[in-house]
Amino acid sequence: MYKYFVLIAVFFSTFLDAQDVEVKVAQDSLRFKKIKTVKWDTTKYRKYNYVFIVGVFNQYRDFNNEIIQEINKDSLHLSNQTYVAESNVTGGLSISYDKFQINLGTRTKPREDQQGKGYTKMFNIGFNFGDNRWVSENYYRRFKGFYNKSTPNFDTNYKHTNAYYLQPNMSSSLFMSRLLYFSNYENFSYKSGFGSNFRQLKSAFTWIIGVNYSAYTMLNDSSVIPIQARHLFNDYAQMRGLKSFNIGGTFGAAATIVVFKAWFINGHFSFGPEIQNRNYDFTTHSRRISYIGASGIGRFSMGLNLNKFYFLVSINNDYNLYNSKKIIKIKSEAITHNLTLGWRFNSGEPIGFYRKFQQTRLYKLFG
Repeated sequence: MYKYFVLIAVFFSTFLDAQDVEVKVAQDSLRFKKIKTVKWDTTKYRKYNYVFIVGVFNQYRDFNNEIIQEINKDSLHLSNQTYVAESNVTGGLSISYDKFQINLGTRTKPREDQQGKGYTKMFNIGFNFGDNRWVSENYYRRFKGFYNKSTPNFDTNYKHTNAYYLQPNMSSSLFMSRLLYFSNYENFSYKSGFGSNFRQLKSAFTWIIGVNYSAYTMLNDSSVIPIQARHLFNDYAQMRGLKSFNIGGTFGAAATIVVFKAWFINGHFSFGPEIQNRNYDFTTHSRRISYIGASGIGRFSMGLNLNKFYFLVSINNDYNLYNSKKIIKIKSEAITHNLTLGWRFNSGEPIGFYRKFQQTRLYKLFG
């Protein structure tokens, strides 16, 4: 972990050592100021262009797989099987400059058995890029070790043992790459509710249009359906996995309510169709189909955002629906709970190669 902090420190020293530069060319400075034209209402939100931001965060992540059959009548309520994986609380550093943000989390042990829920291993990595007009979000998450939240519905011994039905070898992963466009970017700052390099000063609203690509897997060494409920699922009773590659679009809205230019509450919701190329694993054979499914985003944040200091609490829920009409419904959810405290440090105007990068089409596209 130490070597990563060294690399980050070296990277950002380019900006922090600006005071050591003996010669500054006036023409270059003027040309740079022309490039950095304001594209938003500065009375609605503020962007911290020349600020090095360090935050400390605590967060934990859940991954849920909900499976519901619609083939047969179910008087005993055995049709709903919900598998849940819960990670340990992870702490770390969040480092931001301009449009970039890097999170460095500490290494944690697998979540220990609590209340009969078994053990969960989790891996997560992500990278976001963009501003308030366009934002590119990319991440990969993998969980191994699930417990069945619906155990009380089919296990009569649960009342005595309080032990859930466990699938220690069950794993789920989700790769997500999403591009979001915000219509009211001149007045609404999406990143002020979930990041640190913007500050919303007045309440605002925006429509959201997005496109996304995702790859989802649910894998197990045996059927994911408990034996007590398999008679209801027909041939899906032997399902031990599902892989799906998805391309789709989303439409939604987001709003931020600001009080005294500091306290804020933010909500974000979007939903849309996607083309899903699915592969069901039935132990002895597989079934490939293409289907029109759906995916969505639900997010909420609140906190205090001052000129230097900020803190925020947020809940993010990215979900995909893999439903087959009147046969089976599968819903996956990637949920993140986050608490961040941070401080903004003035670093001065960037110099050298970063100014040249700010003149590129790629940089301006997300400006």
